Amino acid sequence: MVKGIALAEVASPANPPRDVIEFDVVAALRAWGGAVGDRSLWVVCSREPSRWHVARVRSDVPAPPPDGVERRSPERLVLELAGLSLGALEQIWAVADQATVYLCGALALLEACLERVRAAHGLTTTTRAHLLADLAFVADAIQGGLDAA
Repeated sequence: MVKGIALAEVASPANPPRDVIEFDVVAALRAWGGAVGDRSLWVVCSREPSRWHVARVRSDVPAPPPDGVERRSPERLVLELAGLSLGALEQIWAVADQATVYLCGALALLEACLERVRAAHGLTTTTRAHLLADLAFVADAIQGGLDAA
């Protein structure tokens, strides 16, 4: 959702007609009591032109039906499972992004250490101390990446 308008990120078939994806998700969700915010992600499918199945991308499992009897259609359950799967992947991607930042920092520092060794005219005590300090930072960055993952 962007500014209350449905925006297709991925569609099957590719490049569907605009009128197929421009339906009023906000009005439909408000009628059902759902909250919609900008940048919220939804999985939507239609087996019939006038009947849409909508599920939010989320990481929390929905509550069971109040009376204990499942009333949702198989299509709806599959769509909710797809939303839960995408929500779980979203968390994994966030952790992977954080680990990547740490590891890229470690790589940049290793490259700086290598340049320092190449430029050095012998390894003086000061040069060795700087290299050891830089390598300690590299070790910390790698550990941060491992902790993030």
